[in-house]
Amino acid sequence: MWKNRRRIVALLGGAAVLLLPFLRIRGRSAARFDLPTLSLHFFGAVVPIDEFYLVLWGALFLVSLTLWVTVVFGRLWCGWLCPQTVIGEIGEWIASALPPGFRSGGKTLVLLPFSAVVSLSLLWYFVPPAEATRDLFRSPILLGFFLAQWGVIYIMVAVVGPRFCKTACPYAMLQNVLADRETLAVAYDPARAECLLCDRCTRFCPVGIDIRKGGQRECVACAACIDACREVTSRRNVAPFIAYRGTVLRGKAYLFAGGCLAAALVLLAALWSRPDVRFAVQWEGKAGTPQGNLYRYSVRNDSDRPVALALSVERPARLLDNPEVAVPSRGRVTGTVTVKGEDGTPGEILITAAGPGFRFVRKAAFP
Repeated sequence: MWKNRRRIVALLGGAAVLLLPFLRIRGRSAARFDLPTLSLHFFGAVVPIDEFYLVLWGALFLVSLTLWVTVVFGRLWCGWLCPQTVIGEIGEWIASALPPGFRSGGKTLVLLPFSAVVSLSLLWYFVPPAEATRDLFRSPILLGFFLAQWGVIYIMVAVVGPRFCKTACPYAMLQNVLADRETLAVAYDPARAECLLCDRCTRFCPVGIDIRKGGQRECVACAACIDACREVTSRRNVAPFIAYRGTVLRGKAYLFAGGCLAAALVLLAALWSRPDVRFAVQWEGKAGTPQGNLYRYSVRNDSDRPVALALSVERPARLLDNPEVAVPSRGRVTGTVTVKGEDGTPGEILITAAGPGFRFVRKAAFP
């Protein structure tokens, strides 16, 4: 039965979303946007906000992946992984264990605490789970976000439900552009005239469509109609009239797969070319000493080991402050140094930062 397979996928996906913030790689969360440092932690990599071009490349890869999956598998996301569908499905599954007289309202009651868990798990992607849970009722900001998300999630899955899929879902609109006759989709076989006309496929459809009338944008490919048809046809020893139909391996699929692969290669190249240590310097203003200028420097260390470097300046200028700079692992250090010019100091000077295995030379203005 497709329903059992969908439940397994839903449980595995839900478990992954709930447990991912608890997974730690190199001492950091596997997936979290760290608010104090404004950096993205993703499976051991740390992307600071000034390198968010990497996130843009990642978004490009996700868009290309979405296009490829949609062209080949249609609305597989909608029926199998979309929270709008999955949360409601899990709530209905839990409510089915209640006594028959309580099942009608049981789903609504079950979704209330379930939506709260989902809302709390979203906070874990911005605040460490232990901290978010401990400070939930101590911090007005955390509590406000939790309650707002809880209300929105509950309304979407318990009140709006499949109506959103039928009317406002932008991904459903995208189907009209990308899907074609060979896209994998739930479909009725019109060549078989012996349809039993039991209407079970229509009654069990979560979005209330009749799949026998052909492909429709509202279909979420959940396969509930296939299971309903199979329950009847199996007793008559005939094949179901409704099934997944489509062609996976074809030219259009290869074209979109190539675009997805190209985006992935660009993303990997951008990640691979990132230096472990970066150094930047800029003029801050005039210093208190004659012919002195103040410079602000920034050193970011994205490696797993601390680094030590020394600043220096080429003649005819000289450095007045301590040139030694220590940067912890996955840390950033900023500071200022004073540079005093001598007669004939040019309009630009070269400030050097050197350490074991690296050397940076940056031009800086000398007004």
